[in-house]
Amino acid sequence: MGNGALDRNRPDTRETESFLQSQEGVLDASVWYHEGKLVANLVIHRYAVVDLDEIRVGCARELGDEKAPSLILVMREEPARR
Repeated sequence: MGNGALDRNRPDTRETESFLQSQEGVLDASVWYHEGKLVANLVIHRYAVVDLDEIRVGCARELGDEKAPSLILVMREEPARR
């Protein structure tokens, strides 16, 4: 399953998603397991400056190492089209 909630060997990804979404500049976050590693995709505000190492370390500190993503992908929000 996508969020790992049904695999008892993996932490549920929803707590990590919530943490990531609470970070300044982050508009949306999705988290999943790929080849046994926790991966995150962040959509950030187009003008935001974010420190991905700081986010990952903060996540590990707040939730524990097993719930911190080992890889974070980033996409900037697209400007609204008229």
